[in-house]
Amino acid sequence: MKKTISIVLTTIILIGAIGTTAIKFNNTNESTNEVKKTIRIDFSEPTFTDSNDNYIRLGLGYGETYIMNPGQPMLPRILKTFELPPGISNIKVEVNPNGIQKMRISKQILPVPIPKPLSPIPGFVSPPKKDLEVYNSKELFPKRWFSYRVGCGLSKDGDHVTHLAINIFPVRYAPAIGEIWSIQNAELRISYEEPAKPISFPDVYDLVIISPKKFSNDLDKLVIHKNNLNVRTILNTTDEIYSNYEGVDKPEQIKYFIKDAIEKWGIKYVLLVGGLKSLLLAKPRDHKNYGTRSWYIPVRYSNLIHVEPGTPPEPGYLCDLYYADIYKWNNDTQEWEFDDWNSNGNDVIAEWNDETRDLIDLYPDVSVGRLACRNRYEVKTVVNKIINYETTADPSWFNSMIVVSGDGFLDQEDWNITWDTNGLPDGEYTIHAQSSNPEGETGPIDNICITLDKTVETNITFNHDDHLKEELHNGYPAPPIAEIVSISNNNTLGNTNYNYTPHDGEAYCNELYWWANISYVSGVLTIRGKSYDPKPYGNISNLKLWITNENEEVIFTEYRNNTLTYYEGEWVTGEKLVHNRGGALYYMPEDFEKEIVWTSNGKFACQSDVIESFSKGHGLAYFAGHGSPGVWCNHLPGLPGNRRYSQIMGLVVTQGSFLFPYVSYPVLPMRKLSNKNENPVVVVGGCHNSMFGVSLIPTFIDIYLLYYFNISINMHTYGHPIPECWSWYLVKLPKTGAIATIGNTGFGWGSEGEWCTIGVGDGWISTEFFKQYSDQYNNKNDTILGDIYSQTINSYISHHHSFTLPEWNDFGWDRIDEKTVQQWVLLGDPSLKIGGY
Repeated sequence: MKKTISIVLTTIILIGAIGTTAIKFNNTNESTNEVKKTIRIDFSEPTFTDSNDNYIRLGLGYGETYIMNPGQPMLPRILKTFELPPGISNIKVEVNPNGIQKMRISKQILPVPIPKPLSPIPGFVSPPKKDLEVYNSKELFPKRWFSYRVGCGLSKDGDHVTHLAINIFPVRYAPAIGEIWSIQNAELRISYEEPAKPISFPDVYDLVIISPKKFSNDLDKLVIHKNNLNVRTILNTTDEIYSNYEGVDKPEQIKYFIKDAIEKWGIKYVLLVGGLKSLLLAKPRDHKNYGTRSWYIPVRYSNLIHVEPGTPPEPGYLCDLYYADIYKWNNDTQEWEFDDWNSNGNDVIAEWNDETRDLIDLYPDVSVGRLACRNRYEVKTVVNKIINYETTADPSWFNSMIVVSGDGFLDQEDWNITWDTNGLPDGEYTIHAQSSNPEGETGPIDNICITLDKTVETNITFNHDDHLKEELHNGYPAPPIAEIVSISNNNTLGNTNYNYTPHDGEAYCNELYWWANISYVSGVLTIRGKSYDPKPYGNISNLKLWITNENEEVIFTEYRNNTLTYYEGEWVTGEKLVHNRGGALYYMPEDFEKEIVWTSNGKFACQSDVIESFSKGHGLAYFAGHGSPGVWCNHLPGLPGNRRYSQIMGLVVTQGSFLFPYVSYPVLPMRKLSNKNENPVVVVGGCHNSMFGVSLIPTFIDIYLLYYFNISINMHTYGHPIPECWSWYLVKLPKTGAIATIGNTGFGWGSEGEWCTIGVGDGWISTEFFKQYSDQYNNKNDTILGDIYSQTINSYISHHHSFTLPEWNDFGWDRIDEKTVQQWVLLGDPSLKIGGY
């Protein structure tokens, strides 16, 4: 009976909405009321500190954010955000700078570090460290003292608002002439016109479930459950939608239905129930814009291509944000209108390449989640899981958060120690290196024995074998480690020059930090290597390097004090601040227990460690590391021996390799999880973990095509044939696993070293989720999953995307940022009350 009523209501209320294109919020024929706001902002004097890489770091001495456009100057910015009423018009923003001061600096401002993909990509080469167009310019950067962006979306309370994000730049920089312009204060003026009649939305339903007819009977139980909890819910089938709504394709038909459901019912949440139709063989993409034939609920693909120069192309990725971003602000007409994600009109949806780009609002106007079910069994399983969770979850297990991580990148500082061998007698020499930490603990001495012989040719080889050190095999935490990489035992320094640049397979991230380059020119050897302290938050170490001759006499000594290396995943999941932004645990409520499973504290040494810790039962979980559709993993601290030896499998869908799949036990490790009815909301940082468009045979074929013919069909499984992706598999497990997951459908991106928490990509957006959750929890508000998920996306956009005209796009927002929010998908019920009722 419940289903019949839902269908009748749909037909009566929505049949008249066919072909609607825009909701007009401007009231041009009615009088309006002008609203003005004025804010004065005072700024501290700029502070300058030398960095170890011959740049200057500039700050204001308090919690400002920075321009984080890769390769451009890292300058402070002040962000102001406003949630204004819907339907306003004639928005004007002015910033009047006062007390302009000019000064000259002798060194350049530090460029923003280049992010890296959170996945092993053969042949990846990072783009240049600096944007030379900016650094060679005499013009001030940024071009103006401020920028702003207007968008349409939801407030923290779930109301429809006009978002206004304003960036103020207290310091501007002309790199070519070394000139800084700063201001003492600024007057911010905002004005807009309110409509004569306030805009309001109806209040009929909270949640609409969209599914194929095949699943509707199995979803009636969820509809009844939600209505009993006063989450007013209605179910609509795709057949009903396709017969009543027009659009350029099926995804757009569904999007028009969602738009109408907002305007006729006031819905806040949309649950899409349906994934691919097969576990074995399904074609995920029929067209550059969509996948429909193999899908129960069609998917939209983004056409954002080539995230950064030097990266592998990813020709589209799954993007459910399309269904949530209904409206956009038209700066010309001063009104809200339907956002078809095709602003350039060429019918390529969500396009961004080197020639053209679609300008997209991106702010969610409704919270969308997906249950990517392949069959009725999965529907029944997840429905029962949601109902049980919302009715039985309690603080005895829920008030606990588990974080699992390690060292994401190899952000070693360049020692750049030069040893001039000219004038030294030929003979045997030994290079010694030893690291210590600020607590005075010293580690093992690394010894490299070499020959100096100017009568023969030079013979130098790369050396990276710290994984063999006994101290590391004894377990973690471990003592400080020094590793000389720029020359090996029994090498000869002769009468010829030699240069060599190790690649990622030998020296991870070397192309960003140049910490492993070999150089022997005109008798001068540049000694490079690693110095790190493999313990939690062991980010500072001191290096002593000395050289002895065959008589054991010290002939050369150098020091490198306070060298920095950050275990990125541990900082973004952890309890400490770096550059005024904390890791996830820093923001968590005080009454939450914390299960910290890191490689540096010895609790994450293999997959069984993760399974055991996860199985204890937790309310929230955060995996920060590297991934693929079938694997989540990370590294030992300092990446001893590079990725080949330091990578630790954390949790995988299937065991085995592409040559011998399914030969390891257990074949399906997630089935070993035993957290029965104690299911966390999981956020996962890594590449493709939530790529829910995979099936078994295509992943298997893709592996062999890549291995034998270097051809890829973009399954990204790297040797692991899998039936379903990591994130969805964790949700669909009966009783165990997760209640919902949030992660990337494409290549994820992260920032190395000390910028891991404030840089673009995964580290920022993932930690922001837990910050948003804690704000709601501490304020005793309802912690609804979709609200927190949408607000996290809102916050990322506002913090990183604050320009309103295309010609102002000289900072802040780039393709990595846009991809970060587009691919961050919720596989779960957006109306779920985190922690249950």
